Amino acid sequence: DVQNRAKNITSPVAYAVVYEFVRTVTAIYPNPTLLDIAADVISQFIKSTNHNLKYLGVTGLAAIVKDHPKYAADHQMIVLDCLDDPDETLKRKTLELLFRMTNPINAEVVVDKLIHFLEQSMD
Repeated sequence: DVQNRAKNITSPVAYAVVYEFVRTVTAIYPNPTLLDIAADVISQFIKSTNHNLKYLGVTGLAAIVKDHPKYAADHQMIVLDCLDDPDETLKRKTLELLFRMTNPINAEVVVDKLIHFLEQSMD
């Protein structure tokens, strides 16, 4: 029920409360159910067209992935797409998250995207 309500929020205050929920869940003793909800909700932030919400999403996912790296794989492609965003701050935060997310299984995909990103950045 909480997860469904979190997906239908529209006010900035509600987004702030949900983000604080994610921060709290990552700071307390790990509860798999709450972590699943937090990761799902944070993916909605990352998918948003609002740059501020994307930034919060990347930041929130970084907090989750720091201690629970299994959640990175589910959101890898969405995070990689953030490198194409025009917001430079979001790109920098995404690079930090990609550093935390990269592992032997996804290294080739991440490195290919990073090379493409660097080629575009040199213009």
